[in-house]
Amino acid sequence: MANVQYENPVLHGFYPDPSICAVGQDFYLVNSTFSYFPGIPVFHSRDLVHWEQIGNALNRDSQVSLRGNDDYEGIYAPTIRYNQGTYYIIADHETTKNRGGMFVVTAQDPRGPWSEPRFIDAADGIDPSLFFYQGKCYFAATHDNSAGPKYPGDKEIYVAEYDLETGQIGDTTPVWQGALRNVVWPEGPHLYHRGDYFYLLIAEAGTSHQHAMTVARSKNIFGPYEGDLDNPILTHRFLGKDFPVKNVGHGDFVQAYTGDWYFVCLGSRQCEGYVNLGRETFLGQVQWEDGWPVLNPGLGRLATHGELNLPSQTVPQLANKLTFETDKADLRTLYLRNPYRDHYVLDQQKQVLKLVSSPKSLATMDSPTFLGIRQSTMTGTFEVAFGEVVIPNSQVGLAVYQSHTHFVTFMIGEVDGQFALTVTKHLDDQETVVETITCPEMPKKLILKQHGQKLSFGYFDEAIGNYRWLATQMATSFLSTEVAGGFVGCVDGVYCYGPEGQGTAEVRSITVSDSF
Repeated sequence: MANVQYENPVLHGFYPDPSICAVGQDFYLVNSTFSYFPGIPVFHSRDLVHWEQIGNALNRDSQVSLRGNDDYEGIYAPTIRYNQGTYYIIADHETTKNRGGMFVVTAQDPRGPWSEPRFIDAADGIDPSLFFYQGKCYFAATHDNSAGPKYPGDKEIYVAEYDLETGQIGDTTPVWQGALRNVVWPEGPHLYHRGDYFYLLIAEAGTSHQHAMTVARSKNIFGPYEGDLDNPILTHRFLGKDFPVKNVGHGDFVQAYTGDWYFVCLGSRQCEGYVNLGRETFLGQVQWEDGWPVLNPGLGRLATHGELNLPSQTVPQLANKLTFETDKADLRTLYLRNPYRDHYVLDQQKQVLKLVSSPKSLATMDSPTFLGIRQSTMTGTFEVAFGEVVIPNSQVGLAVYQSHTHFVTFMIGEVDGQFALTVTKHLDDQETVVETITCPEMPKKLILKQHGQKLSFGYFDEAIGNYRWLATQMATSFLSTEVAGGFVGCVDGVYCYGPEGQGTAEVRSITVSDSF
């Protein structure tokens, strides 16, 4: 069987902070989800290139409470590890509203079910990780410099032993402050052992243009650690802000069953100078030289494509069209925070998902009636087909959501006995109606078309058997992280808004395409 070929990124769209582990010939990977529900997607692969989502670690309301969280809060930087028949995910819930802190969930099968979270009372800071070695488990995270932070982002990595029985940590030891002098945000620590050394891989310099991966080693897990003289071992900050992929960092190593080492990390593809898709998951190769890891040797940056020393495997292809014949939800779909489940009524006989209107809007930090899919391309379409729609005093339509302060809606409402289609731009506290048209009948399909930083809006006209396009071509750079801030990428979704329960809309299908 031929070696597998890859193209980066291996996960398109908002899949940041990747962590990976190997179990035999299987690889498992998880990502941050912040305030989206369900939380922490779990992926499986046999070749590191073709990934299938097999579950979500946080898929029950009892596991996580996200309502009231800001978009940039929620579930941060999960790490996945395996030990003696059990899978472990450790993560951080950053919040000002609900119970926060670092927690561990476990499963015997990575598809789930995953346990209720076990919070680590003494842990502080962010980005926790677990490491198993010779019958013991160790914990690493980042918190304020124990000598007293002298500036914002003055942090350090600390290590402690983790008790698998109690789920708590022992005494903590600060071990490293990062590779650079006056470094900011040393975070995302992962521990490994190879030869005589423990290796500590971290991210530093923040998660924007200066983002980087650095490494240190020690013969004692509690240090002292020495940094690699070649640090940073991976960054794109030297390539200039116009390079197609930026913000590279926050990675994890994995050793395959072949003995070869690989890494995953986050990076951002930019379009016309802006990043709308968020931080995506990229792949690369690790070679060890003189006891230190060299990432993508001979290249020194992320590759656009390449070949791995692993046989190519196939995974089930994701359908472009999501339908509702069964009660098994498509694992790609997302809610904003924990959903109000009575606003999503599955009718398997009619094969529709009925959305029920809610007065909770996309502009709130609650959970509106919204079902989304991560935007994965800047040259694609998002189409929703409707069945029966009843929207007195209500609206139903599509949205491109970056945050509760930066989003676009394309909604159908009733005005004087006619249907009105309205495009609205939501920027900070400003809501601007960009275009409104009327049509005599309820459109059965709405479509969004992203072409670079322009967004077009269309509806299916039964009379001509084709789409009619509105005049508006909206610039979408305001939906980028450069403008909106935060840590997430855009999510396309179907949205039902209005007085409680007065409007309903049957969704027959959702179709996504990465080209047009």
